[in-house]
Amino acid sequence: MGREHVGPSFPEHGYIRRRGRMTKAQARAHEQWSPTDLIDAAHIAEHAGEHPIGIEIGFGMGQALLQWAAQEPDWRLYGIELYQPGIGSLMDGLHRENLRNVLVVEVPAQQVIAALPDASVQEVRIFFPDPWPKKRHHKRRLIQPEFVDQLARVLQADGVVRLATDWEPYAQWMRECFAAQPALAVIVDQVRAAGDPEGDDLGRAPTKFERRGQGLGHDIHDLAYARPGRATP
Repeated sequence: MGREHVGPSFPEHGYIRRRGRMTKAQARAHEQWSPTDLIDAAHIAEHAGEHPIGIEIGFGMGQALLQWAAQEPDWRLYGIELYQPGIGSLMDGLHRENLRNVLVVEVPAQQVIAALPDASVQEVRIFFPDPWPKKRHHKRRLIQPEFVDQLARVLQADGVVRLATDWEPYAQWMRECFAAQPALAVIVDQVRAAGDPEGDDLGRAPTKFERRGQGLGHDIHDLAYARPGRATP
């Protein structure tokens, strides 16, 4: 396992808890499950190496993460999200489907990834992050060169980062940022038409924002980058 890493603090990314409106089921799940299922980045670092680790950043209402958890029962999955109704929805789904391999991190993703050890993560999924379309807001985008460097650092040999967006300019920005990181190689770069019924190569459930983009006639950009042949330090 990689050495302990103290990464950048990303001070510009404050902890903004996004409350929103919860259903009764979401509120009940959030209240009942919070004591044992809301953890921090230190927990991931402490247990790295015990199981294959997968991380979904910005899981929304949690449909794709629930599907991933059911498909990989031997993995330890972590969902990073600040939107409380989404956290409640995920926890309600975990309870209903009796899935015990998912924990929630209610901390900005930049801080979580920066705190993880080298070569500790098998897969990271980032589906439909906020594109911040106005030019003056581009600095708020999750995908930035420094963040991609951190993702490359925490990936194990043959580890993968998977992304999807319906905003073509953001897709181009993602490609540029990942192309600039020499440790990562593109393994998927495809564009799906808005009405394509096949979905991506994972066969995952579409997210709320994916359905919204398709409804607007946006093509879906599916990207994946791997860290091939990295030896564990």
